[in-house]
Amino acid sequence: MSKQIIEEKNQEQKIENKKSFWKPFLLLFFFLIISFYIYIRFIEPKFFQVHEYSIIDSSLPETFNGFKIVHFSDIHYGLTIDKKELSTIVDKINEIHPDVVVFTGDLFDDSIHIKDESYEDMQNILVNIQAKFKKYAVLGDKDYIDKDKFLEIMHTAGFQVLENTHDFLYYHGEIPIEFIGTSSLLEKENNVEQALTTENDIEYFKIWLNHEPLLFDTLIEKDIHPNLLLTGHTLGGLVSIPFYGYLVKQEGIGNYYNTFYHKKRITMYNSNGLGTYQYPIRFLNAPSINFYRLYNH
Repeated sequence: MSKQIIEEKNQEQKIENKKSFWKPFLLLFFFLIISFYIYIRFIEPKFFQVHEYSIIDSSLPETFNGFKIVHFSDIHYGLTIDKKELSTIVDKINEIHPDVVVFTGDLFDDSIHIKDESYEDMQNILVNIQAKFKKYAVLGDKDYIDKDKFLEIMHTAGFQVLENTHDFLYYHGEIPIEFIGTSSLLEKENNVEQALTTENDIEYFKIWLNHEPLLFDTLIEKDIHPNLLLTGHTLGGLVSIPFYGYLVKQEGIGNYYNTFYHKKRITMYNSNGLGTYQYPIRFLNAPSINFYRLYNH
């Protein structure tokens, strides 16, 4: 065998050895990519959590000390939440035995054509939410794709939909707390002045519900100071990227992507939501329900 042939065979062997060396690493890389996609698409979006917060405010009537409120938001039914997932969410809410349940909008999603059967499923599942006193809801921007159907579902499920209006809730006493609800900012249906009452000068403990957290700025500009503002819409940006921030940024949010804010005597809690929007994925941002315990000291 000539020297040239031997050298060619050695060269071929070196190339083959290099391919063999990198092959397990490439397989591992593709395995990690596939595993990561499965996690952000099918695992974390179903990993429903409950986040509990204590809210201490001396203006809360004594009779409401220890009052429990569950806050959920942004279902976007049909993307990552269907009948099974919605039933799981309702079970988690009922395990808390809340006094009041509030929903801050986006039951629907504008990218999904919802069938009548799905409307019935939502209605039949949400009616099972158990609250000791009341269930409140406000409209999100996506709920205007079929506002009449949203109102029908929520009313049948026992929710009082607050469209730029209010409701007084009494509990073992003569002093109520006031729930105020305003409609979507993005749909230009929001009317803060209409939602306020002629009795606004009376210092009731006020809990304000709105879909978009940008209402925080509006209330500050108008010198209106509810004790608590509960919002949704952000979905926590869906994907939280270390050292970068949030992947999905929407209108109506401003810089309010985090859970908690306090400014000018207003405390705002923003729900990270339960569904997804635009992309059916979540990462470092599991879907969640907020659970608040109210205390006056």
